[in-house]
Amino acid sequence: EMEGLEASGSTYICTLCDSTRAEASNNMVLHSITRSHQENLERYELWRTNPFSESAEELRDRVKGVSAKPFMETQPTLDALHCDIGNATEFYKIFQDEIGEMHARSDVPSREERRRWRAALDKQLRKKMKLKPVMRMNGNYARRLMTVEAVEAVCELVPSEERQQALRELVALYLQMKPVWRSTWPARECPDQLCRYSFNSQRFAELLSSTFKYRYDGKITNYLHKTLAHVPEIVERDGSIGAWASEGNESGNKLFRRFRKMNARQSK
Repeated sequence: EMEGLEASGSTYICTLCDSTRAEASNNMVLHSITRSHQENLERYELWRTNPFSESAEELRDRVKGVSAKPFMETQPTLDALHCDIGNATEFYKIFQDEIGEMHARSDVPSREERRRWRAALDKQLRKKMKLKPVMRMNGNYARRLMTVEAVEAVCELVPSEERQQALRELVALYLQMKPVWRSTWPARECPDQLCRYSFNSQRFAELLSSTFKYRYDGKITNYLHKTLAHVPEIVERDGSIGAWASEGNESGNKLFRRFRKMNARQSK
C-alpha cells in the first residue's frame, strides 16, 4: 500500500527491482536495484492515464506492478528483522517438505499429510529445542529456528542421508550470510562473511534450483530473492542493513496506526 506496488500475490515480487517471480527463480542472484520513488510516481501516472491506449495486461507490463500512487517516499532497502522472519517462514516449510520427502513425489500431498509433517516438526522442535509452535512466525522464533541445533533436530526426521546433508549445507550457507544483513557494521563486524557473501549466495541459489527444485521451479519468495540478489548492493551503498532495524523499519507503520486498522499483531 505504501509503496504503491501490487501486494503479495503479484507477479512482480520485488520493491527494489522489476523482476518477476519466474525471472527471480531462474536467475536468483544477478539483479540490481532499479526502482525509485520518482520512477514509481512516473509509472503510476502512466497507469492512471494509459497514454498509449494499451490493454490492462500490456499496461501492467509497462508499469511493472506500480498501480497505486506511492504517497510516501521510502528508502530502497530491506528490513533485517522481516528478512529473518520471511526466510525462517520459508525454511519452516522446507523442513516440512523434507520430512515428507517431497523431492521424490510427483503428486500433490493431501492436507492431512501436510498436517502430519507439520505436527512431527513442531513436536521435534519442542522436544529438542523447547520451541513452542507459533501461529505466525515472529523474530524470536525465527532466530531459534535458524540455528545448527535446529537443523540437526530436523535431520533426525529426514529419512535420507543425502537430503540431510543438503539441508545442513543450505542452513550453514544461510548462517554465513545472515550476519551481513543483521550486523550494524558488516565491514567491521563480519568482514569475512561480507567478502564471501556473493559466493555463498551463488551456492545457495544453486542448491535451491537443483536439490530443492521441487519447491523453487519458477517461483521464489520476495525475501529470499532480496536476500540473494540485493543485500551486497545495499551494504555497499549504505554501509549497513541491520543498523536501521531496531523493531524493524516496518514499524514505520506504527506512525500511521491511527489510519490503519491493523490489529493483526496486537495481542488482546
